[in-house]
Amino acid sequence: FERLRDEHEFKGSSSTVRRYIHKSRACQAEVFMPLAFDPGEEAQVDFGQGAPTLAANGKYRRPQLFVMTLKYSGKSFRKVAWKADQETWARLHEEAFRSFGGAVSYVVLDNLKEGVIKPDLYEPELNAVYAALLAHYRCVADPARVADPDRKGTVENAIQHTQSTALKGRRFESLEAQNAHLTHWEE
Repeated sequence: FERLRDEHEFKGSSSTVRRYIHKSRACQAEVFMPLAFDPGEEAQVDFGQGAPTLAANGKYRRPQLFVMTLKYSGKSFRKVAWKADQETWARLHEEAFRSFGGAVSYVVLDNLKEGVIKPDLYEPELNAVYAALLAHYRCVADPARVADPDRKGTVENAIQHTQSTALKGRRFESLEAQNAHLTHWEE
């Protein structure tokens, strides 16, 4: 108000300025800048739960659902596996890269123990098998900050979409049957 009065010879009152500022702040919506990604630049990856599948013991169990989603195109690779260990994690990355026809520049993941041994914003410690795989493909891991699922929202949505459409209400007699169904559904 004082600057308006002194520099621009404003004749109104201070309450007029306060009302104007209050009204203009109420109209301003929060602005989000859409992120742009080049083809082959980023993939997001995570585990979820697959549909009930007949296990070796004759009971139905839910396998781990691995999903890798390319950020640029939204294309996903989906596969279920019984184990979620370091070797399986690396093998599924390799299968995803093969299905996409190449690797990406970097992979965004959360701090799963299969991929990240010690989370750190600047220098996360990756498990040795995963680090070797990424080095072979000249790919960099970019673990999301702890408790920040929005950083990898594309793959989170892909998992939920898979569970609520492709796998909803289904049971499978084997992992192979579920994986065949997922491949057909993706196509």
